[in-house]
Amino acid sequence: MANAATFIDNKARQLSYYADAFVWGSLPASEVNLYCWDTLEEWSQVAANDVKMTPKESAFWYLLHQLVCSNSSEIKGCPKLRSEVDTCINYLRGCGRYPDFCCGIRP
Repeated sequence: MANAATFIDNKARQLSYYADAFVWGSLPASEVNLYCWDTLEEWSQVAANDVKMTPKESAFWYLLHQLVCSNSSEIKGCPKLRSEVDTCINYLRGCGRYPDFCCGIRP
């Protein structure tokens, strides 16, 4: 059984690419939803009950939530939301600062 840190490290870059493609319209919402639900199913197999969340994990869950609850036109049409999504994408790719607005929590 994987641990939380390994899971997030393995999935963070992948989530950032899905999010970026979704925002730019090169990936349909149905495929993003499928990815998100698959990720949640995989997460259910992770032993994470006694591990404190890291900032990276918080950004991961925040971005996943935005992808599930928003559509690409909402993200593109709201400058604040777009900025938050872009900041999370960059942070998860390792080329940005921690998004201090993040309040992502584990499912």
